[in-house]
Amino acid sequence: MKTLILGDIHGRDCWIDVIRQESPDKVIFLGDYVSTHDDIDEHSQITNLEHILTYKEINMDSTILLRGNHDMQHLGYSWAHCSGLFPKVMEHMILLRDRFLSLTQWIYVDGNLLFSHAGVSEEWMKTVNIESINDINNVEPCEHFGFLPSRPGDYFGSSPTQPPTWIRPVTLAECAIPDYTQIVGHTPTHHISTAEVRYNDYNLEHRCTIWLCDNLPNQYLTITDGKFVVKNIK
Repeated sequence: MKTLILGDIHGRDCWIDVIRQESPDKVIFLGDYVSTHDDIDEHSQITNLEHILTYKEINMDSTILLRGNHDMQHLGYSWAHCSGLFPKVMEHMILLRDRFLSLTQWIYVDGNLLFSHAGVSEEWMKTVNIESINDINNVEPCEHFGFLPSRPGDYFGSSPTQPPTWIRPVTLAECAIPDYTQIVGHTPTHHISTAEVRYNDYNLEHRCTIWLCDNLPNQYLTITDGKFVVKNIK
């Protein structure tokens, strides 16, 4: 069983060749399909998003599309405001909002593996009264998934109350859901990397492994029979 994990797309179409090369059993996109970092024009971003949604529709059972903060911004939700707004992309995404939401989800759980755009904070779940990670995907798009700072001057996502679309790795390491390996994008990294975090909560020691995967178009991650492998895109 091979699972392919693709970090933030941001308009890039390299995912097509990677899927063709790997022939995975399952593909997980970590969100942020639009809002380019690479000067990709708006028409190309829209076309690429349409291709991703069509790929999902053709491969419903083997493809997971997660939602990122830039996706929610371009769907027109004011609580998801962030940098890099593209008006034509936003106009198009608002028109396909229902289709996008029906094909995407906030998180994906596979055993002790927890996939999301930015990471799931135990503090965030308490703040918005979500008792179980299994309930997260049942919550409609709302302020719960917008920018929720708990610290003055936090304009980056460093508060433990930040949702799975916003939290940053350093903070996530302090408040992650215990005993899950979390696989996230959102924060660009020079290399896909992992860290095992130990922290104490109510005198109990918890362990959490976090994989940081926002490294397209350079690298992607595969999991084959429980083995994690980072691969370079040539």
